[in-house]
Amino acid sequence: MRTMIILATATALAGCAGKGLYQWGGYDEHLYAAYKEPAKAVVLRQKLQEQVQASEKAGQKVAPGLYAEIGTLYLQAGERQQALGWYQKEQQAWPESRTLMGALIQNLQRLEPASRTPNPQEAAQ
Repeated sequence: MRTMIILATATALAGCAGKGLYQWGGYDEHLYAAYKEPAKAVVLRQKLQEQVQASEKAGQKVAPGLYAEIGTLYLQAGERQQALGWYQKEQQAWPESRTLMGALIQNLQRLEPASRTPNPQEAAQ
């Protein structure tokens, strides 16, 4: 009898572990490939965006950190405005990330006007 209970419990738990709470879209494999070969960061970004679109289309909550990861990939590519938008999405989707995302957003917003304003010494010349 005891063996049957253990077997039933193990079977029930194995059934629950089959599908995770969030869909990551092969995130770990693509991230590893991008670390090994930085040129693959664009592929990682595309795959993550496809996963986000699929999750949103299916009415599923996007996995925590995916919006921010896409934002970071845009930031690394020098596309601050794109990064800003993705960080804002992460901040809205995940209340736990509000402090971190708020700091990143604030820093990016602080950098944007500075990059557009000419240096006073350059303007004087």
